[in-house]
Amino acid sequence: MNLTVKSSFNKAQNVEHHSPVEQACLEKHALILMSETGGGHRAAAEAIQEGLQFLYGDEVRVTIVDAWKDHIAWPVNLLAGTYSWIVHKALWLWQVFWRLEKKPALMNIFYIVIYPLVAPGLLRLFKSRRPSVIVSVHPVLTPFALLVLERANINIPFITVVTDMIKSWHIWYQASTTLCLVPTCSIREQAVSLRISPAKIDVVGQPVSLKFKTRLEDKALLRHKLGFDPCRPVALLAGGGEGYGAVFEIARCIAQRVTQAQLIIVAGRNKLLQTKLEAVDWEVPTRVFGFVTNMPELMQAADVFVTKAGPGCLAEAFVSRLPLIIFDFIPGQEDHNVCYVQQHNAGVYVPDPEEIADLLRDWLRPDNPALTQMAHNAAGLAQPEAALAIARRVYGLITET
Repeated sequence: MNLTVKSSFNKAQNVEHHSPVEQACLEKHALILMSETGGGHRAAAEAIQEGLQFLYGDEVRVTIVDAWKDHIAWPVNLLAGTYSWIVHKALWLWQVFWRLEKKPALMNIFYIVIYPLVAPGLLRLFKSRRPSVIVSVHPVLTPFALLVLERANINIPFITVVTDMIKSWHIWYQASTTLCLVPTCSIREQAVSLRISPAKIDVVGQPVSLKFKTRLEDKALLRHKLGFDPCRPVALLAGGGEGYGAVFEIARCIAQRVTQAQLIIVAGRNKLLQTKLEAVDWEVPTRVFGFVTNMPELMQAADVFVTKAGPGCLAEAFVSRLPLIIFDFIPGQEDHNVCYVQQHNAGVYVPDPEEIADLLRDWLRPDNPALTQMAHNAAGLAQPEAALAIARRVYGLITET
C-alpha cells in the first residue's frame, strides 16, 4: 500500500514539474476545424468528437473551433456569414465559385490575396492550443491551415475529412495532408486524380452521430413523446441547416393533400421560415422546429424524409433507414447526390410541391410496399461506423507521434 501511495505521489510530482507547454505536448488533444456554413460541417465535427469520446473517453481531449469566424481577421471572418444569403438569394454566385474553384491559376491568386489575412489567426490558434493532431472538416480551411503549418515549420499531423458525398470542391485535396478520409469511392477517385497519394486516402464513410445508429426508443413511443398519434404515419420535412428551398410550400401541400400524415418540419436557422410555419393553422398534426440537436429522435419517429440533397442529411437518413424525397439541391456538389440516391433506389427527386404531396399520399397507403423497399435500399448505403473509423485514425496518428 505504501508503495502505491508513493508511486501516485511521484506521478503527481512529475506532472507538477512539467511546464504548461510541456504538459500540452504530453496531452492527447485533437483540434477539429470547422465553419458554420450550413449544418453539415458542425455535425461532422461533433460526430468525430462523439466517436473519440466513445472509444477513448477522457484519454483524448477534443476541441471544436469555428476557425473562420473566431480566429481569422476582419473582414475575411465575415465571409462565412454570407453563406445563408448566397444559398437563398444568389445561387448564381455559388455556381460561379464552383466553376472558378476548378481553375488552379485563379485559386493561386485567391491564396496569395487571402493568406495574409488568414494566417496570423490560425497560427495563434495552433500555437495556443498545441494540438496533437488537427482535423479539418471544411474545404476552405484545409489549404490555409496546411500552408500555415508548413511555413511556420510546425510538425502536427493533419487529417482532412471530406464531407462532400460524390463530387467535391478541389480545394479539399492538398498533397501535404497526412491523411485524407473520404466518404465514398467516387470521392476517392477524385482525390487520386488531384494528386493525393493513394496511400494517404481511406474510404470511411460520412461521419454521423452514433445516436443515429442506436435505436433510441420504439417508433410509436417517440411519436407519443412528440404529441403525435403513435399509429399514424409521420413525414419529416427539412431544408438543411439553413432552411433552404420551398419548405413552406411543400409543407402546405402535404398538410392539405396527405390527410393520413403527421408532419414534422425543421426550419433550421431560417427564423423567418420558422415564424411563418408557426403561424399556420395546420390541417394535420404538425410540429415545427428551428435548428435542432435531436435529429436522430425526429428521424426515428418518421416514415419518410423530405429534404434537400445535403450529404450529411442523406447519410443520416441512410443510417435511419428512411426513404427520401429530395426536393432541391445546391448546384455543384449536391446535384450528384441526387443521382446517387436515385441510382440505388433509396429515394426520388421531385421538385414540385404538389407532386411531392401526391407521391407521399401514395407511398403512405397501408398496402404500398414502396416505402419498405426503399428503406431497405437506404440502409444498404448506410455507414454507421464512419465516426468510429475516423476516431480510430485520429487516435492512431496521435499515438504514432
